Amino acid sequence: ELHAQDVVTVGERDIIFLIDSTMGTAVINTVREYIRRFVSTKEIGPNAVQVGIAQFATDTRLVMDLQTHGTKESLLSSLAAIRARSGQTINIGAALDFVRLNMLRPEKGSRISRNVPQLLLLIVSKQSSDSVAGPAQALQKLGVLALAAGSRAAVEDEMKQIAFSDSMVFMAKDFRQLFRNAREITDALSTLSGTVVVESPTDPAVITTVQRVFRDIVFLVDGSNYVGSSNLPFVRDFMINIVNQLNISPEQVQIGLMQFAEQPRIEFYLNSYNNNRDVVDKISQLRLTGGSVLNTGAAMSYALDNMFQTSVGSRKLQGAVQVLILITGGPLQDDAGSEADRLALANVLTFTVSSGQADQEELKKIAFIPNLAYHKQRFSELPALVDDMMQNIITVVGDTEVITGGERDVAFLIDGTDSVQGFFPYIRDFILKVIEPLDIGTDKIRVSVVQHSEKPTPVFYLKTYQTKEEVIRAVQGMALAGGRSLNTGAALRYMKSTIMSDSNGSRAAQNVPQFLIVLAADRSMDSVTGPAGELKTDGVVPFGVGVKNADKKQIEAIAHNPSFAFNVKEFRELEPILPKINTYISLSKDQLESALRQGKTDNLSFSVR
Repeated sequence: ELHAQDVVTVGERDIIFLIDSTMGTAVINTVREYIRRFVSTKEIGPNAVQVGIAQFATDTRLVMDLQTHGTKESLLSSLAAIRARSGQTINIGAALDFVRLNMLRPEKGSRISRNVPQLLLLIVSKQSSDSVAGPAQALQKLGVLALAAGSRAAVEDEMKQIAFSDSMVFMAKDFRQLFRNAREITDALSTLSGTVVVESPTDPAVITTVQRVFRDIVFLVDGSNYVGSSNLPFVRDFMINIVNQLNISPEQVQIGLMQFAEQPRIEFYLNSYNNNRDVVDKISQLRLTGGSVLNTGAAMSYALDNMFQTSVGSRKLQGAVQVLILITGGPLQDDAGSEADRLALANVLTFTVSSGQADQEELKKIAFIPNLAYHKQRFSELPALVDDMMQNIITVVGDTEVITGGERDVAFLIDGTDSVQGFFPYIRDFILKVIEPLDIGTDKIRVSVVQHSEKPTPVFYLKTYQTKEEVIRAVQGMALAGGRSLNTGAALRYMKSTIMSDSNGSRAAQNVPQFLIVLAADRSMDSVTGPAGELKTDGVVPFGVGVKNADKKQIEAIAHNPSFAFNVKEFRELEPILPKINTYISLSKDQLESALRQGKTDNLSFSVR
């Protein structure tokens, strides 16, 4: 939430005027005259007020950067460059992105890194043809104080999405009247300073600082009539909203783009463009091939063979996570399932994003795991979907190659309440299948099992058994402890203080990887967030497995990140998640550390709740 301090006069500030150029000559003249009056009353210079101006219709045109004019006289003499231009539609979202990517940069004069207030006044006469939500949020995250002035056919609700406060939306029937008596706007531009205030959650959140994303991401876009030209702007905005939240460079994130219908077509490779601006520009130019035949599987195969290759920019040999984001609006017409398996075996992490006539259930089988399949009824909802996806895009890892050998400690914390009595054989079988491929031994992999209800009940400790045969017999002979409800938070603290301790066989002090698999079939009566955070701080990597009535948010809070959280409706559905868990547990120490590091990115925080 951004709060304005209405009476604080600030000397230094960077002010950008973003002007709809389709408003007609008379209105443009009025806007130009307002800017002239505003500038005339201010001290202009690199240590005072700096002014930048851009105009837009479907495309955006730079009039002047913040650093272009260092004196008032020079600036005033250049205002004649603000001119009316023809056009019936405007793309406000793209214009906001232009300001963020091209004007709010130190090399273009922005003093944002010095905490100088950054203000933007948007002036528009009609509704945007593209989505404004993502670009507006991206500006707010930078701390930009946006004001919006609208007239004629401008939509007030759209203006409110852009402005940092509803009170900073200025609507009028006639722009000339608004700008001839524009004291409110002038006062806001002259006095506002902004701070970002993050409200504290009621249940304390564990904050993970994101340091770095090292990923190769390929968009595979349905270019058929199932999407069509009317929905293409929403698909483009969806991709651009993702790109705008990433740092595109050869050292961090690379982007590739393909489209497909009957045949696949490469738009650009992973190494074609190395900055946000070029990638956004190229996506903005995307035009669909059309057609009614949709060979999704063939396109996925083509992407694997032609996009995820070192010769065209893939950094898989350097450890970059390989990501495919499939965007489609039609049904699967060929064998996409086997190609999804090929991608998974090649360590490519597949997301699916769908709308229209796409089959949501079928696409869940295509995604690396079902919760990486996203569906919306309307294409217009796709740009806002990015907020729900972004954490998964930057944190989920998709390695599938199993590496045998190596020391690690694996503990299970399972539901031991009366409610799972009829399903306890499934729980035993789940544990047995997880440990089946593990090389168990005193100097290899150690295993512990704990049941919990109101209180935890240890079945055996990490140091109890020295062979796999002993562990298997103990699990097979395990009886239900019983109890009415779950206190999973207390049980997690018990795992930290007792089970994962040196005295009971943990080798954490020897830097041996520590894994915890938590399985629950109901909601915990106490908070899991704090205890889970303490385990993670100690270096334990938790998995969360929720069945039946388990609380999905609690399971996600327990897990290290979303790729370590699994939720199923029935115990018989546990089988498909076993390969994923075994994959992570079987990673070598170096690969595990690399995978966990790749779940981080520059200057971003997310909460595990």
